[in-house]
Amino acid sequence: MEQPCRTCLFNSIERDQIEKNIKEYIESLSPDEKAGERLYNNRLRLCFECPNCFDGLCRICGCFVRARAAKLRSYCPDPAKRW
Repeated sequence: MEQPCRTCLFNSIERDQIEKNIKEYIESLSPDEKAGERLYNNRLRLCFECPNCFDGLCRICGCFVRARAAKLRSYCPDPAKRW
């Protein structure tokens, strides 16, 4: 069974609502779960430089890169392990 493209799926949802949900997710992380600001910003920089990042989504795993980068124990899904 073919799975729907996440980007197409999210096109039907208002962009502002998606941004709000990501922000709420990040804010809901406990201090033990959350990456520090410097680490978070470094991860985001690497994600946005990556050719697999499209419109804030990772083409490898389909995650929202801002949400993934915010979680301390997350990792880059690229085989090259950018972070």
